[in-house]
Amino acid sequence: MHIYDALNRPERTFPSWPGKSVPGAKEPLHRVVGPKKIDDNRNKSIKECKKVWGDYTGSGLECDEYPFASTKEGSTKGDNRFSVRLIDGKDNRKGGERLNETYTLNRVLNGDPFYGRSPTSRKTPLTMALLAEHNVTVTPGRRVLEVYDADAYLGDEAALDAAEIQVVAGNGYHLYLVSLQPDMKVQMTIRIWDTPPAPPAEAEGHIDVSLESETGILVIGQLDRGPADEITLPRPGVYEGHAWWQGRQAAADYYNTTLAQLTDDSPEDQLTEAWDDCPVTERYVLDLAYIREPEPVDEDDL
Repeated sequence: MHIYDALNRPERTFPSWPGKSVPGAKEPLHRVVGPKKIDDNRNKSIKECKKVWGDYTGSGLECDEYPFASTKEGSTKGDNRFSVRLIDGKDNRKGGERLNETYTLNRVLNGDPFYGRSPTSRKTPLTMALLAEHNVTVTPGRRVLEVYDADAYLGDEAALDAAEIQVVAGNGYHLYLVSLQPDMKVQMTIRIWDTPPAPPAEAEGHIDVSLESETGILVIGQLDRGPADEITLPRPGVYEGHAWWQGRQAAADYYNTTLAQLTDDSPEDQLTEAWDDCPVTERYVLDLAYIREPEPVDEDDL
């Protein structure tokens, strides 16, 4: 399949150049709706097809392109990180119809990021995975980060104790993530998908999670340091998926080294400068998907 080759074997695609890579797997695509941009992308791709295969008029073939003409990363972006291939015209048109259906069903709007996955067969529709993404830099309070529904701010000692052992744990409404250091900034990412992808191979660890939000608003907290930010979900409900992390141990090792290097004669700002210059990024990612509506509230519990 063309998309599979573009994402996994770009060296087999045209235009061909050493070290070629194509966005859409690890780097998101971004939808565009402007007719001129879409037409310009298509015309550039068709020109490339004719350059490679000559005049294919009357053959029943059409020029397929990836990234799609309806993306910012299309062929006119200028970096040559695109692929064209002649495919059956009927298949090409059906693919375009499925793409437009996917935009509509997942409410992918102008400028929205999404990832393209390659179908396993011509009968499998292309899916757009990423629906929303939120990134924030936070500092663990007493080594702890939190993610909870805006109405579920009360803590849970049992869940926190579990997170001390397995890094991430929660009670369904309140999620704890435990770092190995209490002072350096870390990166927190929350991504909402139609179906979450598997954790990356380079992840240091991962675990399944579930989080219910009755308000549709999640708070990203830093324990005793207070809330850091909020994220508005596509809709209230129960979200499931997994948490994964990387750089956790390396950041802790660096943190402990900075403490060991501290002497009575060290400048007052030595530690903070060293922590700001940490060579590794400690990162926690929640990959979630909407599962169902939130449980109805029992009036007796109010």
